[in-house]
Amino acid sequence: MNKSDTSKSNPSTRSILLAIEISNPNVVEGAHAAAIFSMDSDESVLLGSMPIPEGIKSSDSIMILVETLCATHQVAPSEITSIAVSVGPGGYTSLRIACTTAKVLAQTIGTELYAIPTSQVAAQAIEQSHRPALIALASKNERAYCAILQADGTIQDIGMSDASVFDRAGTDQSVFKSFVADKHAPSLFTKRATELGLSIIPIVLDARNCLQALDGIERCKPTDLVPLYAREPDAVTQWRARSSSK
Repeated sequence: MNKSDTSKSNPSTRSILLAIEISNPNVVEGAHAAAIFSMDSDESVLLGSMPIPEGIKSSDSIMILVETLCATHQVAPSEITSIAVSVGPGGYTSLRIACTTAKVLAQTIGTELYAIPTSQVAAQAIEQSHRPALIALASKNERAYCAILQADGTIQDIGMSDASVFDRAGTDQSVFKSFVADKHAPSLFTKRATELGLSIIPIVLDARNCLQALDGIERCKPTDLVPLYAREPDAVTQWRARSSSK
């Protein structure tokens, strides 16, 4: 994404970027789910951000946050010129809500839309001294969606893997310094990271990091915006099982 891409609105209004990150809402405590940035000046400015308030249903949360942020900072819908959304991997329901909200807003307001892989959002909070790092997302049954953050900032997506990824990926020009995951990280991953003497770092997934994560991301059409799922939804797997048993 180029900063000039966000400056196509009427010059009498501000150019605002709305960022949405609710890919893993139950595993990253205190993270902010929505943020708005002013893109008018030579340097972007964070106007405000908010976590999901307690007691609000996830299906309503993002629109409540967007409305609250815009009201607090006096941002009109017409001033939102671009939307960036973290598309996963992560929780199925939260990803569907995030992508649907971003898609509807983009189509309704007429803004530009950017789909950011969640691994790139996570990478923004990993210090240089902890790179290369193995990032684990959407963990389940001793497997996780894995990505490697190299020392130069590039990200290599591995996909779903078990703990053998530490040794397989480590031979590909990567000597890991850290393992980055949430509190639900597979036990065998944590065990192998400890055996290798790696720093084990809590993952940070925050809408305030979406702006930096946009580097190199191309805009997409609302019709092309889809969640990045780590694996087939359980409901679909169960449906397949029931169908095959008939």
